Amino acid sequence: MTGSAEPARRATGLAGLAGLAERRQLSSEHVYRQLRHALLTQRISAGTRLVETDIAQRLQVSRTPVREALGRLESEGFAQRAVGGGLVSADFGPEEIADIFLVRAQFDQLAARLACERAKPGQWAEPRQLLELMRTTIERHGVASPEFSEVHESLHASIYRIAFSSRMAGWIENHLRFPLEVSAELSYGNEAPAEPPYEQHCRLIDALSSGDAGLAVAAAAEHCNRGAADADRSRRIQGELPAS
Repeated sequence: MTGSAEPARRATGLAGLAGLAERRQLSSEHVYRQLRHALLTQRISAGTRLVETDIAQRLQVSRTPVREALGRLESEGFAQRAVGGGLVSADFGPEEIADIFLVRAQFDQLAARLACERAKPGQWAEPRQLLELMRTTIERHGVASPEFSEVHESLHASIYRIAFSSRMAGWIENHLRFPLEVSAELSYGNEAPAEPPYEQHCRLIDALSSGDAGLAVAAAAEHCNRGAADADRSRRIQGELPAS
């Protein structure tokens, strides 16, 4: 996806996948992430039929990775069986979203304290490099893009690698990634968060690398609270957009 993300943001239903067609050689993992992003950002609205052949045609991939991705989305609650057969997209209610951010806030505050206390010289170089990649990704693709989501998740994963032992960081990557990724994508579902994401994350990294654990924990809490507010705002904005 290149250029402005505005047309993609306004597209709803399966038409919202049109801008992703240039990624022609997508693995099952990539198809899954593209579909999950479209579902979370409401490009695919709740109740939309998820037809394997239609999605494969729009993404210009074979049916096999689409079938695998849809099975995974169903197991995670993003899709559900419709009356009469087939899959439809599921909605996330306010309580579910609140729980996701509650888990995220508690986890990120722990990670902030540990990262602040345990960081070795030079370990903040990777997060700062990812900050610059975030800035250029926003300029090229926009905030509500899958490209931004990938960089955003990588930045937070780099913080977890500083905070936790390598084995624990691997366990988090394999088993706790889901609520962390989902909350991140919910926060940036539109192109106009209350505060630019690059500035948000610069302030977060500055606090975490300050050596002041109290400041780091407070910054992580503020960041999660802002993310929850942006998620609520994003979903309200998306809900007001006309169908294309």
